[in-house]
Amino acid sequence: MTEKREKYKNWFRFSTRIVGMDPVTFRERWRVKVTRIQLISVGALGLFIAFILFYLLFSFTPLGGLLPENVKNRNKEKIQQAFTQMEKLEKQVIQQDRYITNLQQIILGKIPIDSSFSETAIENYTGIKAVDTSTSLAEIKLSEQLEAEALTPKAKKSVLLNDVLLYDPVKGVLSQKFSPKTHPGVDIIASKGSTVNTCLGGVVMHSSYSDQDGYTVIVSHENDITSVYKHLDKVIAKVGEKVKTGDGIGILGNTGENSTGPHLHFELWSNVGPLDPLEYLSFGK
Repeated sequence: MTEKREKYKNWFRFSTRIVGMDPVTFRERWRVKVTRIQLISVGALGLFIAFILFYLLFSFTPLGGLLPENVKNRNKEKIQQAFTQMEKLEKQVIQQDRYITNLQQIILGKIPIDSSFSETAIENYTGIKAVDTSTSLAEIKLSEQLEAEALTPKAKKSVLLNDVLLYDPVKGVLSQKFSPKTHPGVDIIASKGSTVNTCLGGVVMHSSYSDQDGYTVIVSHENDITSVYKHLDKVIAKVGEKVKTGDGIGILGNTGENSTGPHLHFELWSNVGPLDPLEYLSFGK
């Protein structure tokens, strides 16, 4: 055992002389004497330094993206995104198919529709919520309530709009003024195809088509303020969508039996009844 230990010690102590010589005169210029243990130490130190440099290089520079693991992760993310997109498209196709089936059953008369529009029957049949194209019972009650409140004395009307800046829904010429009993709004004549904008930020609470008023949009605002836009040629905003002041919600048109030309019928309601829009808006005058 002693001889083996001495042998190992001698192996580590074995020295190597490295000499630099002139290739012409063979004159010695420099020499270095190193042992094997020194060579091993220098090599280990070099590997450690190289490891630190590579770690910093691939961790804090764009070169880290070239590592196989990162490439694998990027491919995995792309596959996941493609799969998520495919699921969305699949859901849209299913919903569209159910919607078409829904319309077919309505046209064929297999699903009854009355003035209050029975959503429950259609939802139970197709598995999706029916699209309301008529005035619902809740809307009828709301209309009756607002009509009753229209008789409230003018002295009790809300003054909440006094400190609110409203945006003209459209610019045009006034054709019919406000009357709380017979015409709870104003009619503004403008070019067909003009964009109709919301007078105040809020949430689109209703969007439908009726034979009398054509395409209609109702927007709910803060402080119990509601704005109504009728006779639209096309609706841009969707029910439940949040809109800002001045956002486009539809295209001015001439739809509905109550319309005799391209114009916007605009109503403004508060918690006590209809308000005269001309007291808050100029419509481009």
